[in-house]
Amino acid sequence: MIKIRTITPDDLPGVMALVAKVDFPWRSEAGWHWALFENPQQGDIPAGFVAEREGAVVAMVGLQARDFILEGAPVKAATGHTFIAGPEGRGSGPRLARRALTYPGLAAVYSLNNNASSAGLYKKLGMTAWKGESARNRLEWPIRPLAMGAGLAFSRLARSDRIYDALSAREWFPPLHIPLADHAKKSLQAGDWLDPASPDDARALDAFDSDLRRSRQAVPVRSAPFYAYLLSDPDAPGRSVVLTARDGSKITGLMMAILSKPNAYEPAGLDIVDLEFAPGAPREATIACLVRVARKIARDSGAARLRLIFSDRFTAAELKGTGLRLHRRFSYDPAHALFADQNGKLAEAWAPTGFEGDFHFALRVAPQRAPR
Repeated sequence: MIKIRTITPDDLPGVMALVAKVDFPWRSEAGWHWALFENPQQGDIPAGFVAEREGAVVAMVGLQARDFILEGAPVKAATGHTFIAGPEGRGSGPRLARRALTYPGLAAVYSLNNNASSAGLYKKLGMTAWKGESARNRLEWPIRPLAMGAGLAFSRLARSDRIYDALSAREWFPPLHIPLADHAKKSLQAGDWLDPASPDDARALDAFDSDLRRSRQAVPVRSAPFYAYLLSDPDAPGRSVVLTARDGSKITGLMMAILSKPNAYEPAGLDIVDLEFAPGAPREATIACLVRVARKIARDSGAARLRLIFSDRFTAAELKGTGLRLHRRFSYDPAHALFADQNGKLAEAWAPTGFEGDFHFALRVAPQRAPR
């Protein structure tokens, strides 16, 4: 008989065994503890749920809580992640999902990073692709075009299971393992990047967050402790960086970027998973500044491209100063949500940037395999 219950730190060995069975990206026990149990915004919301059979974890779903400000008042929402089941846990998925989707006190449960196979499942569970077609669009700035082209060719070849296995047997295009903040310190100007541990930067970030709260009906809470958490992945130290555009000490624009590698045979890329602006900031100039800095970091780190998700938030005029870019499109809906009030202000006014999702730990890093 399968029992559904709240996940605890004692379940981490079982989680790692389950992850290995289903070929999910490897993480250390410290990495899973960080992802599941160290979120400073978690509060009283469970970190997730497991399905247990005869004392073994056979399925799980993660539930990472996030703080939002909705029309001036604080609310909790949560991003669902790591929805997996082993052979012994088949059939428990819907029960796990319902437990997460119906947890009391959440304004929404959502995913901003689902894949093609899970997109259909989420719709069956009652979640909607509430941002519509616009969420499918993204932009890519080529940094190393030849490597990008080789990765694209490998991806097409990998549609064959036999070739996929051959290409996945080793890691191609390994990125440089140098912390992105070190690249920022060496090649960027003071004020182009942010250290959440710095008191001055923390104060500037608090002011930026306050400006957003006053000007938006629905906005996630951006705080120095939370950015410090996002940057502290024990399995991939230094692969994230927070970039800023400033007017004096005031932050006018903020971008968080993560170095990731989609699979063994594609080159690494730099993913923009947060991009936001202070009220009244000159958007065209601010975007151009931030993308210029991000492209510099991408080149220094060995990335083949710079990618922006949810790119429909910006007009062509606002992006014209960012250089050559390619328009890409997912073939499926990557963002789904179930709102407590499907017609409420959160569903209507929230424009995700990626900051609210699970990209900080869900994007693959190289190498993926556990140490021998």
